[in-house]
Amino acid sequence: MGHDWADVADIASTLRKRWDRGQYVSTLAVGDPWEPISLAVRSPKAADILAHLDDVRRWLAKWERDSRGPGGRPRLRTEYRTVTSRAVGANQLPARAWVDTPEQLCDLIGTTRDRRALDEVLALTHRSLPGLGDWVVRHPLVAIANRGIWEQVLATLEWATTHDTASLYLRQLDVEGVDTKFVERNSKLLERLLFVLAPERADLSALDVAKRLGFRARPDYVRLRFLGPQPKWPSAVTEARLRADELPKAGIVATTVFIVENEISYLAFPAVPASIVMFGSGYALEPTHGGEWLEDKELVYWGDIDTHGFAILNNLRQRYPKVASILMDTSTLVAHPRQWAQEAAPTSRALPHLSRPEALFYQDLVEDRYGHGVRLEQERVRFSLVREALQPWTG
Repeated sequence: MGHDWADVADIASTLRKRWDRGQYVSTLAVGDPWEPISLAVRSPKAADILAHLDDVRRWLAKWERDSRGPGGRPRLRTEYRTVTSRAVGANQLPARAWVDTPEQLCDLIGTTRDRRALDEVLALTHRSLPGLGDWVVRHPLVAIANRGIWEQVLATLEWATTHDTASLYLRQLDVEGVDTKFVERNSKLLERLLFVLAPERADLSALDVAKRLGFRARPDYVRLRFLGPQPKWPSAVTEARLRADELPKAGIVATTVFIVENEISYLAFPAVPASIVMFGSGYALEPTHGGEWLEDKELVYWGDIDTHGFAILNNLRQRYPKVASILMDTSTLVAHPRQWAQEAAPTSRALPHLSRPEALFYQDLVEDRYGHGVRLEQERVRFSLVREALQPWTG
């Protein structure tokens, strides 16, 4: 019809937006007395009746039809006003729409199932973990959105708060219908609820999902090669993968620890007396790997010549300030122009733990002094230069 007169769908749309903001569902969750809702209706004026009488009649018939649901039950109550015109006399047109009950509201905006779900979630919560009742009341839309898994969520939290999870891995969680995949998929919700129930157990600063939920985190592992004899290890053993927290107890003798981030460079690393080489694998190298055991060692890092290589060095030096670097300088880069590649996504963040020469070279890379995104991967460095760089340790 091309007019701006409101219809029942417009009223429902306004109410649905308010519902989605939690305005009415919160009232239902709390159980407060229901206050009827009133909305003004944009309806035809006297001039509209005179100029568009047939349109007005069709609009009014549609309003009265749509204001009732299946079986003729009222979905809203209409308050009328009298519009008078000399030509057509007095006419009763909708002025305000009233929603008198929660049932009418849910019927009108299609949330009857949501209301039932809220009642079920509240009943389940009060029966299983009443300590979460207030949270559901404050976050009813979140609870409704998770109605299909709410029973498993509550069972998971009940189990987690009644067991010594700090000594258990997440895999040891024993709840019917729940496995580690379920926990990982719903970790954000579980974390929020655990923090309400037992804030001392939730570690929301942790990166590991299990630890955030109070479980034992997966151990960190260190992969290393012996570059010289190890008195406490069989001579046939040249490489080991150890839990980082067990490294200090492994009986490894080393004065110097080299750290590389490329596997083939790690495997081909030359023999060096009283030394080991650790495989860092880029940012996967955590500064905590090796912990206090590394603090009294001479640490030497060799990474790719690119902006991220220096960022990794910077991260490592945050934990171990005296770590040195090798083969990450201008002379190494310019000696291999045919081996240069391009860094896909360079970083330019501040790296405060670099030495002055490293910082100047890093800035050259950031500013593309040698070309756009120039990088030299460590496996492209000639092996003769590797041996030469190790002479201070090999003699």
